[in-house]
Amino acid sequence: MRKVVDAANGLRERKKARTREAIIDAALDLFERNGYEATTVEDIAAAAEVSPRTFFRYFDSKLDLVMARRGEKHPDLGQALAARPAGEGLLEAVRAVLRTELEEQVGDPLVRREFQVMLTTPGLRRLAREHFHEEEADMVPAVAARLGCDPDDPAAHIATGMIASALWAAIDRWIAEGAGRERLDELLDQAFAALGEGLGGAAGAAAH
Repeated sequence: MRKVVDAANGLRERKKARTREAIIDAALDLFERNGYEATTVEDIAAAAEVSPRTFFRYFDSKLDLVMARRGEKHPDLGQALAARPAGEGLLEAVRAVLRTELEEQVGDPLVRREFQVMLTTPGLRRLAREHFHEEEADMVPAVAARLGCDPDDPAAHIATGMIASALWAAIDRWIAEGAGRERLDELLDQAFAALGEGLGGAAGAAAH
């Protein structure tokens, strides 16, 4: 009897997962075709062949839906940077962290589509930028440790801001180009190459 119950529960969970993915996929199709603002919950439900009531069993709103996959893979860049080997330089450590985190994030086609929707919808873009600022603040202590200064030192905040700006610019351009995963690596390499001299100056400032 227990096996029958477990099998039924497993089937139910798989069905729920398929329904959830179908709603996300239908919503992204509509967002890409008609725009986020012009798409209603009723439109999404109809495209996914579910009722609006079923939609709200899975998501609180359109915003909850468009952030769903990214939220599951939300990175903690500060912790990841702090865990890198002590002998690595700041840029080397940050680049290694970003390579790992972005592989997990943008390796998922649905996450990439969510990025596209967020960065091409003004209201969502502002919200994504606010979240990005929170991630930037979380990185400051780990960046300060790499620079050998106190987290309150302006140099740590300047360096972190430069890193965050470079990352944002690379992702923004990548989305605008509609390019493949390899192109993002190229854009990040270009951004970090440009950062080298500026961060060297920030590290020098921290030493004085």
